[in-house]
Amino acid sequence: MEISPLNLGKDEIRDQLVQAARVVFARYGYKKTTLDDIARESRKGKSTIYYYFKSKDEIFKAVIDAEAEIRKKAIEEQINQIDDSRVKLKTYIYVRMHTLRMVVNYYEAIKNDLLDNLYFVSSLRTDHFEAEVGQVKNMLLEGIDKGTFTIQNPELTAKTIVTALHGFEVPFVMKNLSDEELRRSVDEMLNILFYGIVTKE
Repeated sequence: MEISPLNLGKDEIRDQLVQAARVVFARYGYKKTTLDDIARESRKGKSTIYYYFKSKDEIFKAVIDAEAEIRKKAIEEQINQIDDSRVKLKTYIYVRMHTLRMVVNYYEAIKNDLLDNLYFVSSLRTDHFEAEVGQVKNMLLEGIDKGTFTIQNPELTAKTIVTALHGFEVPFVMKNLSDEELRRSVDEMLNILFYGIVTKE
């Protein structure tokens, strides 16, 4: 039996629809998902969906926004309590990669060229990249202030790190690395970042 939007708070109903849509989009992918699928998963009528969202595109964007927020909070909860700049950067990278498993739709929107026709995907990619560069840059600046890092160009270094992480995402997901394998990969990447690969003379 469908619950009327009048019987629950507007935000609560919307959140229920977004959570149901997360499940359905992850199961079928964006292209194959229909509003009927979302209606069945949420146990609400299509009229209720249209009350909150104008189209499948709009509800998918809401899903991506929700998953981006989930990922952001998961990362911040881990790094905000760390003082050591090296440990903070390592934890950031590890949690960042680990949370890809939590946000399937967000990840698909970031990497999947088939979604390029969606009006918000391009801006999502740009905003995501710039936000992440800003976050990494702040960690580098913090490390510089503490005397942990010696970096001439924090902005460029942050962009290099984020670009490298983006390139690492697809093999990480495709190979379904274990937590231990992920930790080893992150450790190796950071060893190169911190200490380089050239023998000091």
